[in-house]
Amino acid sequence: MSTARLNYYKHIGKAAQHLMAIEEQLEQSTLGPKLLHLIRLRVSQINGCAFCVNLHTQVLGLLEETPERINQAAVWEEAPCFTEQEKAAFRWAETLTKIADTRYVNDDLYLATLNAWGEAGISELTLAVGIINTWNRLGIAFHTDHSFIDQILRTKLAHA
Repeated sequence: MSTARLNYYKHIGKAAQHLMAIEEQLEQSTLGPKLLHLIRLRVSQINGCAFCVNLHTQVLGLLEETPERINQAAVWEEAPCFTEQEKAAFRWAETLTKIADTRYVNDDLYLATLNAWGEAGISELTLAVGIINTWNRLGIAFHTDHSFIDQILRTKLAHA
């Protein structure tokens, strides 16, 4: 790793707390906590955020997600362990994460995702993708210290 970076939380702590509040609300969404963290994992893999990949892999373990599903999130299209509804969520998440490549979400994808998840689900999924992309950018820009993962996991366990 290159030069140590600043602790952004010291400067945007209140805003980060608002992001975490949204995350907590999403934990109660129609997506369910396991799929939500699988989506967060996949988006983080695409973005190359080591901190978030590490964090969401560990959270999925705590949620007792199977190693098969955790390991195959990167190849979800070919993995038989995901349902068609889950694949629709992954497809939507990947498209929104890579939106700069196309600046476009086609009608077929929109309608397929809407049909798979409904209005509330597609809205929650879109918010979840936007939030994890924000965390990824913070983690990548500031090389978030992986030692914070233990603190986050302890907090999650305390609230479980």
